[in-house]
Amino acid sequence: MKLKNRLLQISIFYLFILLFSYPSFAQEKKFIWLNITGKWEIRSDNKQFSLVESLRTTRKHDNSELVNYNSIITEDPIPDYSSIQFNFEMGGTPGTQSEMVVFFSAQDFRTYYGFKLKADGTKDAALIFHGSSIRDTTLRPHIKGNFVITDYATKDVPLEFNREYRAEVRVKKNRATLYLDGKKRLEAEAPEALAGGKIGFSNRNAALRIADLKVYNGREIVFEDDFSKDSIKRYRVQATTMSKEEYEKQNKGK
Repeated sequence: MKLKNRLLQISIFYLFILLFSYPSFAQEKKFIWLNITGKWEIRSDNKQFSLVESLRTTRKHDNSELVNYNSIITEDPIPDYSSIQFNFEMGGTPGTQSEMVVFFSAQDFRTYYGFKLKADGTKDAALIFHGSSIRDTTLRPHIKGNFVITDYATKDVPLEFNREYRAEVRVKKNRATLYLDGKKRLEAEAPEALAGGKIGFSNRNAALRIADLKVYNGREIVFEDDFSKDSIKRYRVQATTMSKEEYEKQNKGK
């Protein structure tokens, strides 16, 4: 069991390096998304295509909050944006605590901001604006627990399971606002500027569906995906060892 956990830890370490350290992967324009954890796939109901996470259950690896959830992220950073718009639906059983996150301004896999919805389908959901930061930047990326989650604002909002919502995240300087079906639900400030970086979604205990994603900078669409093509990159990571010295040498100057 210890050997299995060690190999899994090393595999996660190398996945982090692949996701966030090597610019060569960004050249493969066939792929738009990187599957970090969970089971993300493209589906069609004969009306529209959607990005779906169907694994639901998660494991607490504790290397980052994104890994503790089932998460997917854009392969390339988006230089600047003011609005992220998408449809989503949380499918679940009433009474079961389920969560979804739209995150943005992601730099390191432990550094991002996001809006989280925690719902059980029977009462209002908790809407939380939170951020993740690195606890000790001198440690290697795979070290467990080396990140801090900070909640900046929270509010209860109406939310039903198995119903589609149109969501919009507006970003201006260090301020983020979430709209659901055109209604402002939560506005909050981060301690730093928010525009730019990778964006993505996380899921726990819900059959999360995302559709019709558009990212704007002003009126210009700078990123979009209607999910009509399978543009998800899925890694098969081989477990190998790397010393601290080798890691520091490999990432020097990046």
